[in-house]
Amino acid sequence: MQRLLSQLDMSKCDESDHGVYCDAIRLALVARWLRLRSNDQEEPTDALQKWRLNRVTAWIEEHLDEPISLADMAKAAGLSRMYFAARFRIATGLRPHDYILRRRVERSKELLMQTRNSLVDIAFDVGFQTQAHFTTVFKRFAGTTPGRWRAINKHFA
Repeated sequence: MQRLLSQLDMSKCDESDHGVYCDAIRLALVARWLRLRSNDQEEPTDALQKWRLNRVTAWIEEHLDEPISLADMAKAAGLSRMYFAARFRIATGLRPHDYILRRRVERSKELLMQTRNSLVDIAFDVGFQTQAHFTTVFKRFAGTTPGRWRAINKHFA
């Protein structure tokens, strides 16, 4: 930025043939200033520390069958909600809520393969409040309904 200011100072911007050059320097200065200003306001780019991530994922596994809020997860990590959410997403590539849903679907697949429990029981066992919500989320992540998935995969059990 200092170099651009020096060039602007050394140029005689009042002469018509240098006007375009001076405008370009001014534009570069404004762009640089905006870039520096926006960097100050960006969200943190560092991922959640590994030990915190391990603590939170272990806590989620223990409480997967219960309602889990962002505040609960942040508390397990020892961080504020918004700071935790940003760091968690960087570390996992998923928003905290999506991570929980994905884990619930993965756990439900295990139960679908290993037990003959009803879909309602499995939905409750993995933390869904209704079978309808379970089926909707399962289909979004697995591409098919839980009943169909069980029928297709029963020979792998």
